[in-house]
Amino acid sequence: MMISMLARLLPAILLTFALAGCATVTNTVPADRIASFKLESVTVGFADGARIWWGDGERAFAATKGIAAQDAESVANTPEAQAYLRKAISDRLRAALEKRLKGELTGSHPVRLVVRVKDLQISSAIQRIIVGGAHHLKADVDLVDARTGQLILAFPEQTAIAMAGQGIGGTMLDQALLPDPLDRVINNFADGYGNWLLQK
Repeated sequence: MMISMLARLLPAILLTFALAGCATVTNTVPADRIASFKLESVTVGFADGARIWWGDGERAFAATKGIAAQDAESVANTPEAQAYLRKAISDRLRAALEKRLKGELTGSHPVRLVVRVKDLQISSAIQRIIVGGAHHLKADVDLVDARTGQLILAFPEQTAIAMAGQGIGGTMLDQALLPDPLDRVINNFADGYGNWLLQK
């Protein structure tokens, strides 16, 4: 009975506490100018010294090499593994930003988004059981004139957080009921940036 009730409440609780984006920078571009923009492309890269902690990604890479999940850390820091993780992250982040913005930025002035990921931390199930933790993503986002390359609007260190189930019960319910943690924090990031840019 209690588990069933928690199962129904968990998505609402996590949604209440999830932060779609911590907006600490003011959007100074007038709304009518934003309405004139047309999103041409999204480019996702990684800042020098970017930190990535994504255990599921490391295990997925290890599986492609026939390495057991418990031994994933043995290859996690190789250049090939890091390239694998970065491609998976950039593909998902680009797709989320395009989905959020392409239907909104439909004007005639072409613009590009240039994203530089600085920090991605996906808390593992063991961490959340023992000490707790959430998932977070931090990146710089530049809106650039696609014709001239001139910077239009910068959002340095935009941060998004996705809350996660804590303890044994919360972690089990999280894994059973909620989408992939990486997708959750990336979608929060895209929604947060979209709301900030569009002044919603």
